[in-house]
Amino acid sequence: MLEKVEKPKTLKETTLEQLRLAIMIGQLEPGKRLVERTICEQLGVSRTVVRECIRHLESEHLVTFSAGGSSVAVLESDEIRQIYHLRTMLESEAVRYCAEQATPELVDKLQSHLVQIRENLHAGDVVEALGYSYSFYEHLFLTAGMTVAWELTERLNGRIGRLRFMTLSTQERATKGPNNLQDIVNSIAKGDSKSAIEACRKHIDEACHMGLYLNKQ
Repeated sequence: MLEKVEKPKTLKETTLEQLRLAIMIGQLEPGKRLVERTICEQLGVSRTVVRECIRHLESEHLVTFSAGGSSVAVLESDEIRQIYHLRTMLESEAVRYCAEQATPELVDKLQSHLVQIRENLHAGDVVEALGYSYSFYEHLFLTAGMTVAWELTERLNGRIGRLRFMTLSTQERATKGPNNLQDIVNSIAKGDSKSAIEACRKHIDEACHMGLYLNKQ
């Protein structure tokens, strides 16, 4: 069987990831103007690469453009509510399917990601925990066969990541978040779709309230 060959990342892809992460974790704060020359010097890339990345981040709604130039987008409360509402609809359907079609392999994979999320949050490495959270949800959606829904979620992942970093940086969500995910995994393992959906909605509802609160600070 042929093995998938990992394609090396281009300079643009690496730069884009660096800028997206800087926005997600607040190194580039909401409202902060993006000075191309400064970014070029800090990342050691050309202005052309930086401009292409900024345009891409505009398409993800992480950056806004005005007469004064580009700046980090500010998340509004209504936008946050809509993002979490959409998550509730899509993720509830994904966990429902996974519970109805649960296999030991699926449960083991989800549990493995969850262990890594817990360990990294316990160690204070929220960025690494975000990576495993991404993998956790990706596995849920792809197992459910919801490839289009996952593509849609990926378009929101920059903004979802910003909110997730904010909430998981608090002690409350660093504990409650993984506990809620454990409830979801346990329900999937039992094949209990109703409980899985309820746990999913509870998890997102609590995260929404925390995200709205922190965004006002």
